[in-house]
Amino acid sequence: MSKEWYYAVEGTSHGPISETEFNRLVAEGTVRSDTLVWQEGMEDWLPYGRANTDAAAQALPPRAPLSESGDPARADANTFLGALKDGFARYVDFKTRSTRSQFWWWTLWSILISIGSAILDAAIGAGDSGPVNLLTSLAMFLPTIAVSVRRLHDIGRRGWWLLIWFIPIIGWIVLIVFHCTKSQPEPNAWGPEPRH
Repeated sequence: MSKEWYYAVEGTSHGPISETEFNRLVAEGTVRSDTLVWQEGMEDWLPYGRANTDAAAQALPPRAPLSESGDPARADANTFLGALKDGFARYVDFKTRSTRSQFWWWTLWSILISIGSAILDAAIGAGDSGPVNLLTSLAMFLPTIAVSVRRLHDIGRRGWWLLIWFIPIIGWIVLIVFHCTKSQPEPNAWGPEPRH
């Protein structure tokens, strides 16, 4: 009789499951070499790669941290329409990088959407600060901050540099220069060089 397995994924333990079911989870990649496992006879939970079983050597390697994985941006993120999709897809991503074209295409979209919402508000007689403009401003706020922070990361600066915006004129000029600066060609603390 084979022993039953227990495993933990994202802090939640699962099991008991049969050895056959466990081997299926290993084959499909749910249980990897860094997944904590336990079986009767083991002293404590161990990463599956360190468990003394023949199948443990065949388990998939640990998942790479975000900074070591590839560019999280969409493949078309450097295009006009792709920048809009990527901006909303990564609307709270403050940990990676964005290229100049991703930032500037997003900025152009922000301007166009702002103009469109102002026209709609004027058409319904609500004035410049009507409901459409308010809703679009709220919808664009976080993605705009996120793409700006990612742009700063791309040139090797911390996202906190964005606060220089509150220094009139000089801060604005500095940020425009930063946003126009060429990407660092090598990986940095926020990930690999983005696709251009």
